[in-house]
Amino acid sequence: MIRVNLFEKFLINNHFIKKIIESFFGKVSYVLFTMIFSLVATRLYGVEAFGEYTYAFTLVSFIMIFAKAGLDNGLIYYIPKNGNKYVSLSFFINAILSLLLVVLTFYFITDSFVRLMLPLVWLLSMEQIYFGVYRATGKIKEYYFVNGFISILLRILLVIVFYFFIGKNAKSIALGVYFSFIFSIAIYFYQNKDRFNKIVYDKTFLRYSFPLVIAAIMGVMMDRIDIIMLGTMIDKKSVGIYQIAVQVANLTSVILVIFNTVFAPQISSLYHKGKLEELRKIYMQSTRILSLISLVALIFIVIFSKYILLVFGEDIVAGQFALVLRSIGQFINAAVGSVWLMLAMTGKPKLQMYGNFTASVINIVLNFLLIPRYGINGAAFASMIAIGFVNILGYLLVSREFKVKVYGVI
Repeated sequence: MIRVNLFEKFLINNHFIKKIIESFFGKVSYVLFTMIFSLVATRLYGVEAFGEYTYAFTLVSFIMIFAKAGLDNGLIYYIPKNGNKYVSLSFFINAILSLLLVVLTFYFITDSFVRLMLPLVWLLSMEQIYFGVYRATGKIKEYYFVNGFISILLRILLVIVFYFFIGKNAKSIALGVYFSFIFSIAIYFYQNKDRFNKIVYDKTFLRYSFPLVIAAIMGVMMDRIDIIMLGTMIDKKSVGIYQIAVQVANLTSVILVIFNTVFAPQISSLYHKGKLEELRKIYMQSTRILSLISLVALIFIVIFSKYILLVFGEDIVAGQFALVLRSIGQFINAAVGSVWLMLAMTGKPKLQMYGNFTASVINIVLNFLLIPRYGINGAAFASMIAIGFVNILGYLLVSREFKVKVYGVI
């Protein structure tokens, strides 16, 4: 009997580790090709054109949060309980919200390039909801093969082709992005077409998702509002430089993103099965490992920051100090582990909403005060403070709710 239980536990752990490995290679592939995309775009089109694209894409990404409406995390939470019951409802609501948001935003925004990018709101939000389906069903490898390899590789190739056939402007970058997203969405649908059935309306599902919408909006504001404010208060070149610094800094916590991709549905599954002690152990052990790996990444980036940025061009070196500050923030993010997932996937999404809201206010105020005087360094400092605050808060809440002490102190 004991041998059987040990064998079953080994198989479960092996399955979990296998999914983490799949997520690792998928995310690494995505990050690598995204960096290559940024490198190609800055080298071919220049920092200013890349900054114009980044500014518009960031606005679209922010609006996209309203369109996906927390439905991706809702599916991660409910698919282990109810199967595909809410899949059709999620995409139906997403389509309606996307249409309304694109039309409404088009009316208020006058920038022609941002208007050109607005339909991406639907494509981006659909991809995120599909990602929720893949995560909830353990199909990590299938998702990243499309998202982290085929789609982004196609995007790079198209950006190069359009540079020669259309011209050296941000519209060529946008066109390449459009085609790559349409291609990937078509594959996602083909792989999941059997999950769609009649639309089942359920207030419980929507009530769970709603706080996650607010939390996600505040999370994006906390993480990306600096880019929007830089583009508005300074110039698009600063946005381009800052975006490269952000992408490199995010490597510090990429291991956490990889782990969270698999851990989110695992949290939901263990919670619904009442295996809280096992959940606590996974969280504690994983957080210690994540913090060590991210610390090594932080030290590497701090030491070689100038040389890393030189790869993207001499103009990008101006973002060296911003890179260090953003990297410190991402280290704190990784060092506390999957705190907000622990709360959201165990039926406490409102705590994340309140935490992200407070951090977003801090970030906006600091950006408003610091960007005019310190430029991208002020934006990076504001982001570091906001990210540090929300993650330390999350750690304290998890320590209280689950009675865990990762580092021996609260």
